[in-house]
Amino acid sequence: MSDPPYRLPDDDLLDGPLEARSDEVHLRIESHLRDRCGVDTRAVRDCFVWNGLQSEIEVDGFFDVGDAFLERAGAEFERQAARAPLGPDRAMLCLWVHHSTVRAWNHTYRVDLLTRCMIQFRDTVRKCWSLDEEPDPAVELALRLCDLVREEVLLEDRLKTGSRLRYCEALDAVIDSCSAVLEEAQASASAIAAYVRDEVTVRLQYHLQLREANQALIAKSAGQRRRYELRKDLRRLVNSWPFSSVELSKLNAHRQALERLQEAQEERQAWMRVDEGRIVYLFPFGVTGIDYETITSRIRGAGERPEGVVRPTAVIDHFTYHADIWEPRLEREKRFDGLEVLLPKVRLHVDEETVEELSAAIRFSPMGVHCLRLERTVEDLYPSELHAAMFRAAREHGTIEVACDGADRTWDRLSRFARDLVQKQLHAQLAGGDGEDDDPVTIQRGRSHVLVRVLRASERRREFEPHLAGSDPPMVQDGRRLLTLVGASVLLHAAPDAKESLWDWVRLSDDHSRQIWNQRNQGDLLISTENTTVIAALDAPNFISGDLEAVAEFTACLSGTLASWNHQLDRYRASVIGFIAAYNLPGADRSAQLEAMKAARTRMLGFESETRQVISLLHSPNLLRSPSNAAALRRLLAVSGVDEQLETFESRLGEVMADQSEATLQRWEGDRQQRVRDSATAAVSALSICAAISIWQAAKVWTPLGWSVTTAVVALWAVAYVSHRWVTYNGLVSTLKYAVRVPLTLVRWVWTGAAARRMRPIARP
Repeated sequence: MSDPPYRLPDDDLLDGPLEARSDEVHLRIESHLRDRCGVDTRAVRDCFVWNGLQSEIEVDGFFDVGDAFLERAGAEFERQAARAPLGPDRAMLCLWVHHSTVRAWNHTYRVDLLTRCMIQFRDTVRKCWSLDEEPDPAVELALRLCDLVREEVLLEDRLKTGSRLRYCEALDAVIDSCSAVLEEAQASASAIAAYVRDEVTVRLQYHLQLREANQALIAKSAGQRRRYELRKDLRRLVNSWPFSSVELSKLNAHRQALERLQEAQEERQAWMRVDEGRIVYLFPFGVTGIDYETITSRIRGAGERPEGVVRPTAVIDHFTYHADIWEPRLEREKRFDGLEVLLPKVRLHVDEETVEELSAAIRFSPMGVHCLRLERTVEDLYPSELHAAMFRAAREHGTIEVACDGADRTWDRLSRFARDLVQKQLHAQLAGGDGEDDDPVTIQRGRSHVLVRVLRASERRREFEPHLAGSDPPMVQDGRRLLTLVGASVLLHAAPDAKESLWDWVRLSDDHSRQIWNQRNQGDLLISTENTTVIAALDAPNFISGDLEAVAEFTACLSGTLASWNHQLDRYRASVIGFIAAYNLPGADRSAQLEAMKAARTRMLGFESETRQVISLLHSPNLLRSPSNAAALRRLLAVSGVDEQLETFESRLGEVMADQSEATLQRWEGDRQQRVRDSATAAVSALSICAAISIWQAAKVWTPLGWSVTTAVVALWAVAYVSHRWVTYNGLVSTLKYAVRVPLTLVRWVWTGAAARRMRPIARP
């Protein structure tokens, strides 16, 4: 199909060709849309920026904002599309959306929301411009360019799953799409086609080079001896192609990974393989508004009436039966052992060849240390696979299929399964019995944590080395040898929040990890980072390393408790500010605000006592049976940064308890007592005057009518003065309620007393 015979506007935009990779081309496109068409280019660009939108739509941050965001974006796309009535303007708007999406892609990990927004734009403009009935080749070509960006975004999403199979398939699909769009653009001579042709030509070359680097990494990790000179290729490409800094940085990351693998091969370094181990994904959380007894009763009640997407399989009273290291003689509210809700199996469908099965449970502790726990055993994991497994709990993980037995839906990430389970289903179960006067139940999530326990590891010559009959790969005996192997960097670094290649683990630094050596045996190793804990007690019995695993889990779950504590501090501060503001409003019920402030202060005093007891218990030798385990807990609290977080919380708690709320309460109470004294003084003065009037009236100093009028005036003055003092303090409505309630209360007391006196003769024998 040939392009329609329209001519693009004769303005400065088209005095020269549209160079796709020039520095000012997007400024020229924006200028054309804004000045010639009246399109709000900033509004279109902001449709792909959702930072802060969650707090705007959902204050508590409980739910996904995707649907609300897409509804807003769709309305904005429709408004701006109506301002581009001509084909060239429409194509320019598509090019501006292309620029906006590429810009947003460089600053967000929510690629799912980005791709949905791009689909929303495509569907909206196709409908507004009736492209299905009246196709416009230039607009269609510009939309194809936007779709190509969406495919590239999905390629990165596949990369973040850690699946080599899905990534290679997506990379081949992007290259095929680039070739198809380029072929279509070459068949047209329009300015839009020239722009698309220039852009896609560079993209195609970039992805071809990316595929070559990826294939080189696959071959090198498989033990191929060929030496790749990717550095020379990149130098040649930089001089020949206008790659962006982002594209060059990704190619350079592949180059560095390849060079690291080549160095390891030349030095004959052995590869690490985890022959047997266990991975535990922890999603800690804290609960406010109800105590542990109420939590257990409501959880058991929900278990008797299974509701929600995920149905529990059992509820048990103790979850530390497998590692009885905790002191059982502590008071119940100071014990870690508590209720466990067993859940059906959770399966992660990563690709056609990889399905990971997890055991799931929710644990509740009287200490307030709660978590969602998912566990799997692992066998024969090489560094790439282990690195991908440690990435599973991250919100930035790529799209996979998460299924739970018995559930009628699936999730696209493990973190979203945890979010829906904890903050939707569990919150609904715990808040089900709330009354109007109860504190609202809230759940505060802590930082997700990955616990890796290496039970057996061996040395290999390369990745995925096949087993040969009669071969006996050396077993790793201690942690020091483990850290010398290729792939040990996976254990030393925190679980990532992004991926640059499937082999980016080989470039990881170990500068941020903290290590505890020789916990029990020589060579025992514990590695702690911001969101991971690795236990490698390779020559110790499983029950010994199991004790250390239990202590590490407890330490990791404290982030949920701290999140809950800090939330209560924030809520108390906000409530104090609200009480003070309400107290100072004209006509406010100051007595109610005073009582509310007293109740909040009393609750905060109890909260302070409770939290300080828990903190002191953490560092005491009484929480665990064994002194060596207690020492291990203290060391782990220090190296994991929990001690630092506890110090910060105690500092905040001290600031809150030393604030001006106590002085404010004293001032408010003094104001009320002063009003009571003023009212009593006015009443006594009125009674004294009335008594004097009675004496003067008896002495017939004046006429009876005059004294009656004077008495009435004095009584009215006293009533008006006292009413004014309390109306300005309690408000008119509250004062009227009080004025009605007091006589009714007196009448009820009199009636009750009279009834009791009448019943006495009947009760006597």
